[in-house]
Amino acid sequence: MPNPPNKIQIEHSAVLSNIIRECIEQNDGWISFEQFMGLALYAPGLGYYSAGSKKIGADGDFITAPLLGKQFAGCLARQCNEIIKNLAADQLTTITEFGAGTGQFALDFLIHLDSLSRLPDQYLIIETSADLKQRQQQLIETSGREYLDIIKWVDAIPETGINGVIIANELLDSLPVMRFQIDDSGQAKELGVSIIDDRFDWKVSTHSIPEVLQQRLSQYSLPPGYQSEIGTHAEGWVRSIGEKLRSGVMILVDYGFPQAEFYHWDRVQGTLMCHYQHIAHDNPFYFPGIQDITSHVDFSAIAAAGHDADLQVMGYCGQGGFLLSLGLLENVETIQIGATQNNTAANPHSISRSHTLAQEIKKLTLPNQMGELFKVIALAKNYPAPLSGFTMQNRKGRL
Repeated sequence: MPNPPNKIQIEHSAVLSNIIRECIEQNDGWISFEQFMGLALYAPGLGYYSAGSKKIGADGDFITAPLLGKQFAGCLARQCNEIIKNLAADQLTTITEFGAGTGQFALDFLIHLDSLSRLPDQYLIIETSADLKQRQQQLIETSGREYLDIIKWVDAIPETGINGVIIANELLDSLPVMRFQIDDSGQAKELGVSIIDDRFDWKVSTHSIPEVLQQRLSQYSLPPGYQSEIGTHAEGWVRSIGEKLRSGVMILVDYGFPQAEFYHWDRVQGTLMCHYQHIAHDNPFYFPGIQDITSHVDFSAIAAAGHDADLQVMGYCGQGGFLLSLGLLENVETIQIGATQNNTAANPHSISRSHTLAQEIKKLTLPNQMGELFKVIALAKNYPAPLSGFTMQNRKGRL
């Protein structure tokens, strides 16, 4: 690690580590990785997403698409404009965003929808991090006060359900996962965490994972020693939230693969990834509580979970194709034309803006950037029309 944690961070991590140690000791020296990840990320007041350190942005640990510029939110707004327009006119329309980060997406999204005269009746933000919730509220109060009458921070979707759109960008990858390892007999045994030489370390359970999950993995004939993850929490989240959608579309953006690619033989160590000060690595035991821990998304399992909640897969494709289908390049062309018509001396701001926008587009769409690693899946219920975001490509047949 290039910049070691400071004294305050080390002390913070030590408190959380002691709690995890106690859990291990009380459970005969072993806990599931699922439990470890849940505590490391979400332990009240101590987990990575529950504590107050900055997580997102240049001075945090990672960058998300909404922080690259306004184009990501603009494209999603155009897709939601289409969805709201196609819903019954007499219904109360709701946009629900899970895990709103800094709040920048919500602000840019509503500004764009406002320009299209298509604001929803309400915009719900469901945020588990008290620190991020405070940052979101400060941003909206400072830069988007005109939207305070429709934005509400809530703990959950109303039991009565909603009509509209549910958006989650980089949420599923942060939910706790089950880790497993294939033994010599071809059975998947759960990987958990123990204390070895006074440090957290991996330990394989003597118990096999549930039979329904064994059957899922058996079709891929994974070799002994193969390790990977199963996103049981992400699948459960889709089922529970999908049941609350009465009519509309759920749009999920995250990095991941269809199941056959997720459990490819070349991916022998799985997809577990950690982020600390913009450095990606694979050690989840590095100072718990001050680094992010993620796992890629099995989108085939997400589609199946949606089906369990009576949701229909409307589309699935790379982020690049989705955004380009929604007119991502239109603003680029407009700005570049303006820059060409004015020389650099006369309008340097236009040239600079054109360059910045071009870099944003590349990051969002190029296959070696976010364009292919990140995927978009849309799940709908009682929605009558196709989605423009999948005009250029729709790979739902690969799920």
